[in-house]
Amino acid sequence: MGITVKFMSALKEVTGTSSVVLDTSFNTFEKVMEELLRLYPKLKDEIFYPDGTIDYIYHISLNGRRLSWPEDKKTKVKNSDQLLFMVYMAGG
Repeated sequence: MGITVKFMSALKEVTGTSSVVLDTSFNTFEKVMEELLRLYPKLKDEIFYPDGTIDYIYHISLNGRRLSWPEDKKTKVKNSDQLLFMVYMAGG
């Protein structure tokens, strides 16, 4: 089954896909992020600030629980987990 990663809104265009399933050998949030950045190099420039933190307009959740970077990078990820990458929408 694997680890399902879903990309919402503009991130679908950045990655060229709405979802990907990763092997369970990527067993931490950090390892998943490393693989995603390898697969989708444009993602790094899109979601990260130069200091290595994630831009405030992006929300990443694991099974509905919000994750922060780099604070939660050691969070365990297992088979059938779902990571969701979203963009906060704002208006005026």
